[in-house]
Formats: sequence, structure tokens, C-alpha cells
Amino acid sequence: MRQVSDGFLLNMAEVSGALVGLFLVGVFFFVDTGLGRLEKTREVLAPYFRAGTRIVLVLFAISLLLSLTLVVLDPVWNTLLFAVLSIILLAANLDTAIRMRTVARVTRSTALLVNEVVGTVAVLVIVALPWILGGLHPTREDLTWAILLSFASAFLSVCVLVLSAFDISRFEAAAHKEVGE
Repeated sequence: MRQVSDGFLLNMAEVSGALVGLFLVGVFFFVDTGLGRLEKTREVLAPYFRAGTRIVLVLFAISLLLSLTLVVLDPVWNTLLFAVLSIILLAANLDTAIRMRTVARVTRSTALLVNEVVGTVAVLVIVALPWILGGLHPTREDLTWAILLSFASAFLSVCVLVLSAFDISRFEAAAHKEVGE
């Protein structure tokens, strides 16, 4: 892999930070309007969207924080930060995967299910690849793969969450049919 410049890492941090801000605005808007309209599916969808928000924020945190620390900190601190963020990412992924079964039953959404499967594979690659490439002391270039993959995975998850929000009325209507209303 080519040498990774400070400029590239700082640009990744800028873009990640901007997308985190936009994502948070979108989440607050959705919680205030879209989630409030649900009657039958709120108890299933709200915990999943909370868990989905958490994992997207962790993915963006990897992209943002690792990009910044690779510019200013010694390699040992970058490795430690990556290890801590990896543990948090694995826990967040487990949480969304557990909640996905109930959500898939209620929504019958293939987009959410495919996103969960692709996201889980991406999480495993994000966590493992720098260690595979660099051993116990991954280099700046090795950690850049985690930055790029976490950014791409977060962006894909945001897209799927946004598009699935448009289907909320369909999910709600399906829940009403199941209950017989």
C-alpha cells in the first residue's frame, strides 16, 4: 500500500466529522417525528434503531478518531485506541445482530437483513485486517484499511437506515394486519 499522508487522514477526519453531525441531526429528526408515529412496531423498531445508531457512531468514531490520532500520536497509542474501539465495535455489532431477528420478523425487510449480514462481515474485516497485515504492531497503512472500511460501512448503514425509514408506514400496516385490525 502507498504511504498514507497526513493530508489524507485529516480529510477523512473532516468528512467523517461532517457526516456524524448530519447523521445526528437526522437521527434526532427521525426520533422526534418518524418513531413517534409508530403504534404497533415501536417496541421492536426503537431498540433496533438505537442499536443501529450506536454502531454507526462507533464506525464513524473509528474513521474520525483513528484518522486524527494517526497524525499526532505515537503508534502505540493508535494501536491501543484501535483495540479499544474494536472491542466496542464488536459489542455494538452483537447488539444489532441480536435485535435483527425480531425486526426481520416484523418488517420483513430484506434491506435491513442484508445490511446486517454485510455489516457483520465488514466489522470482522475491520477488526481483523490491521492485525493480519501488521501483526501486533499495525502500521499507519494497516490502520488506514480500518479507517476506510469503517467509513464505507457506516455510510452504507446510514443509507439503509434512511431508506428503511421511508418504509415505516408499510411496517406499521403489516403489524396492523397481523393483529387483525
